Amino acid sequence: MINDSTDKQTFLDALACPTRGWYSQRAPREELTPADEWTFYNGNLVGQAAREYLGAQSPTSISFETTFSDGGFIARADALRQSTNGWDLIEVKSAKEPDDGKIKREYLDDLAYTAMVALAAGQVVDRCVLLLLSRSYRIGTANPLFVELDVTAAVLARAEEFANVAPEIADSILSARRPEPVLTSKCNGCTFFANGCVGDGVVTSIFVIPRLGDKRIDQIRPIVDLFKVPANIELTENQRRVFDVVRSGKPRVLDGLARLDDVRWPAHYLDFETVAPFLPWFEGDSVHDVHPFQYSIHHRNDMTAELTHHEYLAPVSGDWRQELVEQMLRDLGVDGSVVVYTDFEERRLRALAVAFPEFADRIKGVIARLFDLHDVVKDGYCHPGFQGRTSIKKVYPALVSGTGYEDLPIAEGMSASGVFGLMRVGKYNAATFDEHRTNLLAYCKLDTLAMVQVHEALVR
Repeated sequence: MINDSTDKQTFLDALACPTRGWYSQRAPREELTPADEWTFYNGNLVGQAAREYLGAQSPTSISFETTFSDGGFIARADALRQSTNGWDLIEVKSAKEPDDGKIKREYLDDLAYTAMVALAAGQVVDRCVLLLLSRSYRIGTANPLFVELDVTAAVLARAEEFANVAPEIADSILSARRPEPVLTSKCNGCTFFANGCVGDGVVTSIFVIPRLGDKRIDQIRPIVDLFKVPANIELTENQRRVFDVVRSGKPRVLDGLARLDDVRWPAHYLDFETVAPFLPWFEGDSVHDVHPFQYSIHHRNDMTAELTHHEYLAPVSGDWRQELVEQMLRDLGVDGSVVVYTDFEERRLRALAVAFPEFADRIKGVIARLFDLHDVVKDGYCHPGFQGRTSIKKVYPALVSGTGYEDLPIAEGMSASGVFGLMRVGKYNAATFDEHRTNLLAYCKLDTLAMVQVHEALVR
């Protein structure tokens, strides 16, 4: 049995792909991951702060979580504020205001759906407003936490578009018969792609080809299996390389592999885990500031030398950042390459240099020693096991047999961030902290061990 009413997410899914909307209407609730729980916790904090802000700012009548229903569609307005000519329809987002003035289409669509249902239900809408977190807000300053953006014209125009297709979308979502799927770029990453839809049963899909857009897919459709695509398909140089390597099953060495000679010994393999609360934790912080709370460092004097290891995991109370910086600088010393994977660690180091100017010169010294192993992989080696990707989670098991993250309780960075954040804010029982800390240390340690072993494999 399926729901006889449709919510915002299902409508927007169906707008992007009728088949996705049909599946969304019937999909069971998935179990929440620590990353999901952490996101919801932060979103609720922002929602509470928004109510306080709007209540303080609004001398007129204001209501929250008003529900509208029409034609089988249900919408809930974050806030309704009385205005001179009706009501302001307000959507609260946990994101920062755009620094370039460009509003994300998804934000406009979210508010447009609510506006469509509210208008159809008879609500008088004067303005449509997005409430976003302010980039200028800092703890200890008078700057407001939120900014209001009037997006009335764009939202009402989009709501009219939605209203024109709503009956058709409702019919397709509630029909007993699934809409016939069409292969597009939106299939890439879709939850339902390989589960009863066009990718069902396909071992290697066309989406291993990087940056595969609709123009190219139009030439391939309806083929989904990479091994059934004509060999003479037009592709970019990088797409062609992945296409040929995956289909042949043979790796290809590229010029970028020679960069391995630039590693200076001793080498120190560094990985951070970070947490990014939506609302600031520390004096001077902005919204969504990213804080390293953990690191792992594997050390090696040369390619054949024995490994040594240092690590740090922050306490769940207080401000640990200076302690992390001081211990990290001691552990990294002043000689040899600091091997990382992507520029993530560099960006974190630069932020720490700003936050702790007394250590800025020493942190910049570390930055000058960085060696990005991801660049070597991206420009130096193409392996069929990478499946067109170069993340450490793809590269590691492809190059080092019998390895991977599958058996770890924490197996990816977003969950690590969620676990630490939820411990800090008291959402986990203190009796579980030791277990969580053990799991966090094991995950971060594997990240740097993976770099060591990938480095060894590339040298071989």
